[in-house]
Amino acid sequence: MKPRIVVTQGDLGGIAPEVLLHCLADSTARESCSPLILGHIGYLKDVATRDGISIELRAVSTPASGFELAASQPMVVPVLELASSQPSAQVGVPSAQFGAAAVEAVSRATRLCLDGEADAMLTPPVNKESMHLAGFDYEGQTQLIGETCDSDSYGMLACAGELKVWIATRHMSLSGAIKTLTVDYLTEQIRVAHFAARDVLRIENPRVAIAGLNPHAGENGAFGDEEWRVILPAIESAYQQFGLTTTGPLAPDVVFSEGAKGRYDVVIALYHDQAFIALKMLPREQANSLFVGADVLRLSPMHGSAYDIARQQKADARPLLYCLQQAVRLVAQRQLTAST
Repeated sequence: MKPRIVVTQGDLGGIAPEVLLHCLADSTARESCSPLILGHIGYLKDVATRDGISIELRAVSTPASGFELAASQPMVVPVLELASSQPSAQVGVPSAQFGAAAVEAVSRATRLCLDGEADAMLTPPVNKESMHLAGFDYEGQTQLIGETCDSDSYGMLACAGELKVWIATRHMSLSGAIKTLTVDYLTEQIRVAHFAARDVLRIENPRVAIAGLNPHAGENGAFGDEEWRVILPAIESAYQQFGLTTTGPLAPDVVFSEGAKGRYDVVIALYHDQAFIALKMLPREQANSLFVGADVLRLSPMHGSAYDIARQQKADARPLLYCLQQAVRLVAQRQLTAST
């Protein structure tokens, strides 16, 4: 059976519907899986017509009927209508309408995966300000998925080519990140990073390294004490509690390039930009993020909603298409593991 991939429509105020439609208009992509869009079919049809995207969208009443349609008629892409009203707000401007629709789609897609009705979910970008205007104080889709899963410990594995990065702290100030990095907190982050490598990437004996916080990883205390005061005790704690071996702390200006060369399976970054400066130096058409923390396989491109170029036919669908290809590969890998 082809992988059942539930695809959210993303934030309609930005480029999400454009990249989504271009991605699923690719015949190779459709034939590799059974996709189901959660969205507003009228809105998506209008975007397809306006941009000259050749794709047949058809409304369905249930997820099961949608996946059956996609499997039997690969030229047709089913759409399950959202309960929220179809947005009428101005494109390119944050709006509660866009935020409410985006949140509903992600929540419903997550539940489909949790209930075993879908094998994986693909999420185009959403706009955080629009979510906040709709009354949802999420820092991003990762938090929304984590809370929907009722997970105590979750996060995002960011991938670009060979470089796979677990981000110990996400959207917060640098000073806030440093305060957050206690021994106990970092021990848990090391545990989840190993979990991501083993259970999401399916690497049996992962090579996990952790970056230092300070230049040269502190250089024996010359440039800061967090390495010996926090990071080294956390590495030891993760080994003592869970039997996990982690290399580091390593100089931040070296460890990410080593990860990109394949020396490490996962590199743990301590704060947001430490990870993403390295990741975004690599080709973005081969970049994606993976949710970690529950039995939900979710992939998303590593770019934003791009309100500034919405409906200008400047959007690049390659990152989302790559995410879809990776989702198909990971589902097949899971199915193979389950059958052996």
